Amino acid sequence: MFPNTLSFDWGMDAVPRITSLRDSRNLVSCLFYVFLVFIVKDAVRSVILTRKPVLRPAYNARDSCVVCQPSTYNHHHHHHHHQHHDLQQHTASCRTSNNNNTTQFHSSSCVCTSKDTLHHYHRHLRTVRNDQAAILSLAFLVLPFIPATNLLYYVGFVMAERVLYMPSVGLCLLLGLSSAALWNSYRRYRLVFVCAFVTVLVAFSARTVLRNLDWKSEEALYRSAIPINPPKAYGNLGSILSSQGRADEAERAFRMALDFRPNMADVHYNLSIDLNRLL
Repeated sequence: MFPNTLSFDWGMDAVPRITSLRDSRNLVSCLFYVFLVFIVKDAVRSVILTRKPVLRPAYNARDSCVVCQPSTYNHHHHHHHHQHHDLQQHTASCRTSNNNNTTQFHSSSCVCTSKDTLHHYHRHLRTVRNDQAAILSLAFLVLPFIPATNLLYYVGFVMAERVLYMPSVGLCLLLGLSSAALWNSYRRYRLVFVCAFVTVLVAFSARTVLRNLDWKSEEALYRSAIPINPPKAYGNLGSILSSQGRADEAERAFRMALDFRPNMADVHYNLSIDLNRLL
């Protein structure tokens, strides 16, 4: 959502854990879960509990139907707007019967619906489809993340980018659905939405370019993470410097890592090898 702080690794308490109910971050978590429950409840109610509207006929007789009467239909053939309107208000059985020139046709099978009924029916279909898309987005957002939450079993880490790829798909879908809803509901402010979208797109593109510079080499990547995760970044940086023959710089990096986290056995081992090379 706000990729200002990025790191190749979020272990070793790079993200401080919540240990008290008075932590202000609990409020954000509560708001997220309330929002999640609200979306799920509304979507499930619309898809499962809402009854499909019935197409009630405006008239139900073959004699009064424009499309069912070939002579009347041909008479109005030059009126393209009325023809299109009549075809839209016809049921599939009625159109099929006329297209196949069926002689045996029952008036009960021709149901010509009113314009208001069709509008309500199509609006219901759009709502159901949007709610189905919302449920799918929430499934992408929640289900792939559950195994990595430490709720079912211990996984050994608090957060990792590798487990956020599939949930990010759900987040992007939800943002798209929300944007479409705002676009259709607030037509007066569409210019504002376009400006905001372009601003976010440019900002994210610039952040991507800057982040690609960090991934240009391993040394640049580990140096970029020093302010975020010092022990891990210094430990990996020392290994890279040692492999390049820069023993003095590697020693300083190893010692900096141990200053932040003295119990890292692998850093102690790498430091001993580096000191042995300096002898």
